[in-house]
Amino acid sequence: MITNPSVEQFRRLAQSSPWLWESVEFELLPTRHTLSVHAWIRRPGNMRVEDANGKLVERVGAGIPFAGMGVQYSNGAPRQLEGRWPSDTTPTFDSDGLVSALPSIADSWLVDYDDPFYENYQWIAMLNPIEVTRSGHDHSSTETVTELCEVRAVEHHGRPAWQATVVTTDRYDARCECCALLSGHYDSETRHWVPGPPVTVRLDVQTGICVYVGPPVDQPTAEPDLDLTIIAVDARMSDSLFVHAGR
Repeated sequence: MITNPSVEQFRRLAQSSPWLWESVEFELLPTRHTLSVHAWIRRPGNMRVEDANGKLVERVGAGIPFAGMGVQYSNGAPRQLEGRWPSDTTPTFDSDGLVSALPSIADSWLVDYDDPFYENYQWIAMLNPIEVTRSGHDHSSTETVTELCEVRAVEHHGRPAWQATVVTTDRYDARCECCALLSGHYDSETRHWVPGPPVTVRLDVQTGICVYVGPPVDQPTAEPDLDLTIIAVDARMSDSLFVHAGR
């Protein structure tokens, strides 16, 4: 176990999630932006979300990459967009088991890196927090888009996590500008990101999932933007969680 993670290791963990886990069960705790939900995700493409009372609010059993997305040819004929899952690609792993380089452009062509969507793209970025270190869209770019400091090992709701103080730069490229994982806002006139104040970010060590985004450690009373409790990782999940009754 790494007890003194470096900035570069934190960056590698932030881009490793697509290859670190196959299933996860978690509770998203209520914050100023979210209500409490209980979720099960089984890769590739399956999700179940229940509210705090156990009522089903979302269920996805996609089965194929880019489900529901299509292309239209010049003759007007529509066709399902053909893609691959990250598990069908091969990144470069460092000696610490984390991804040091994403799959080549040729290998990552039409790869659906997004886990199932729920409510907004912060959910997508939470599960694959690549935007904490590099572009959330251009996976061929190796440019870092954040500044990191004060990296250390911590516990988050009883699980090993790595924590860092993170500040976005004007090159920050969120998965979605209206619901970015980190602080700041997009200026449509300059077409650049306007950095916000520093935030504390925690990544779950086993999965690479972003489990916490909140105020700097010197402001512990402020409410977090994101707080996640992971319940189980890679546990067996029944198909009935994701398939509608009668199918």
